[in-house]
Amino acid sequence: MKKGDIKRTQILDAAEALFFERGYDRTSVQDILDQLGMSKGGFYHYFDAKDSVLQAVMERRMQGRLDQLSAALYDSRRGSVDRLNMLLAMANLFEAEETPFAALLLKLCYQDKNAAMTAHRRRVLIDRLLPRVNDVIGEGVTDGSFHTRHPQAVGRLLLLLACDINDEVCTLLAERPDNPDVMLRMLELLNAYRESAERLAGAPYGAIVLFEVTHLVTAWQAAAAKLREQEAEVR
Repeated sequence: MKKGDIKRTQILDAAEALFFERGYDRTSVQDILDQLGMSKGGFYHYFDAKDSVLQAVMERRMQGRLDQLSAALYDSRRGSVDRLNMLLAMANLFEAEETPFAALLLKLCYQDKNAAMTAHRRRVLIDRLLPRVNDVIGEGVTDGSFHTRHPQAVGRLLLLLACDINDEVCTLLAERPDNPDVMLRMLELLNAYRESAERLAGAPYGAIVLFEVTHLVTAWQAAAAKLREQEAEVR
């Protein structure tokens, strides 16, 4: 690894640890510099702001998750539908991220409504997943799992739909966490997503899954508890 790459990685490692420990809002660029004993010039050589550090952390974590999935994705024992579901699940914040980072993004993107960070996550997800999704859709058309005349276009549409449903579910959880109607609304959204995705891909009824509801609720409760813990530390 080059010296510049090592420095950049050190910044990302320190920032990620501080974001987890203190929360994103309560971590400053100076905190990161103090942690590393680095000058401002050293930091700004690699990043222009704290937001760009978090974006880089997000991209690194996403690539790491994709690397972990690679072996499973190309396991010959897995069918095309299973592979597609694994890829679409990456759009699900609570499936793709461990609890501390899911909590961080839930607050930043959906409680604080940081539109730029939300858009960045969507863009990176689609860019990195689309080639793999297109491959899987093409294989599925060949083996009869999917029935569509537009396999290359369908992949992008499925990812856009997956990102949309993630945004809607996260917005509901962030804004109305104690309202019992939230679960009913989520189930309605998830069923609508599933039916729409299956029609796009020409997949059998019940084949497409993005969120497993029981897992979603458990993961969200853990993320909410992490947010309450961070807020209590501030007080």
